[in-house]
Amino acid sequence: MTATSRKRLFAALRILICGAALWYVARGVTLDDQLTLIDGTVLRGLVSANDDLIVVTPRGGRPREFPRRQVAHDPDGSVKITFGLWAAWRTSRAGFLLVAVLLHLPVGFLQGYRFKILLAAQHIRMSFGDSVKLAFAGNFLNFAAPLGSNAGDVFKAYFVSLHTTRKTEAVTTVLLDRIIGLATLVLVVAAIAVFSPAGSRLAPFRNYVLMALAIGIVSIIVYLSPTLRRVLPGRLLSRLPGYSHLVRVDDAARSLARQPSAVVEAVLLTAALQALAMAAYFLVAVALGMQANSGNMLEYYAYFAAGAVIQALPGPPQGLGTVELAYRYFFAPFGSPSQIICFALAARLVVLVCALPGAWVAMTGAYRPQNAIRPVEPSSAEAANGAEFQDGAVSAQPAERT
Repeated sequence: MTATSRKRLFAALRILICGAALWYVARGVTLDDQLTLIDGTVLRGLVSANDDLIVVTPRGGRPREFPRRQVAHDPDGSVKITFGLWAAWRTSRAGFLLVAVLLHLPVGFLQGYRFKILLAAQHIRMSFGDSVKLAFAGNFLNFAAPLGSNAGDVFKAYFVSLHTTRKTEAVTTVLLDRIIGLATLVLVVAAIAVFSPAGSRLAPFRNYVLMALAIGIVSIIVYLSPTLRRVLPGRLLSRLPGYSHLVRVDDAARSLARQPSAVVEAVLLTAALQALAMAAYFLVAVALGMQANSGNMLEYYAYFAAGAVIQALPGPPQGLGTVELAYRYFFAPFGSPSQIICFALAARLVVLVCALPGAWVAMTGAYRPQNAIRPVEPSSAEAANGAEFQDGAVSAQPAERT
């Protein structure tokens, strides 16, 4: 199979997954509200309820009132109403949606500052303004480019590498930036899952999340282990293509590991920006009338985090369809299928609106940092410490700065 055939096959598979997920999610979604009476009759229109009566207003028709005793009830005792897409949007509270946008807007600035810190750990200086520009441009391209949630990383890696002689270190920093973001998400979800009640929908995933967290911790310990590096077959590894760049990638990762203050600051910034994003999504749920309150706020946070992890996985751009499918499962107790679909769409719109400044940055070339990015030569001690694999198990000639 040729490379072109593989690309076409992968693209077709992504489209198939997206379509199948959206089809499954759309099951049970209606435009109008539906009210089910005791005799099984289903009435469609805009449904409103008060203490004694249920009112159904058909499109272009007159309102009809029904006492609660004539209406079917769900097992939990609530009246059997299925809210539709039209009603979900029509009854949404615009003020909460606006506040959600304002809450999410600072996320790009925190992303930019985190990226600046991680670049500094590789002795690459970037101004805060240029870092923020790249963050907003990357966020916008996550929506506008066919690569989906990976497009922003590709953009940042390419344009940062154009303006520094430490290209491998710059590209590695983009990868480390993504790893820190995902690792923080998994850490938060693991913490919430451990302390979630037995009846929570997170409970079945508790062991899997903890297993993923344990694998990550063990992998880091093994990777940084001096013993492992002493037994690595250096001559065999040196035959790998691009070996000199692999050495520099390894040096960049270990350089960050040797600066715990930078790692801690990056993780705290990640937790802060994720909390802002999750708070914005929570307000979207409130605006759409879903069951969102202080009692289930942590559950919402964990479900949003799970959606963010799904978005980052290979598959449909921005996890289109797969994220909605996950939301349909997790948020089923908190809203109707139509409300959940509206919520998923509104959450995407909030992110897109906040990323719109990145469209100006990408189209005008304002991302070009001119002379704002420049390498900072490390001290002789740092250069000696980072020039080869630890304990000399694997070494290479100093790679040419390309």
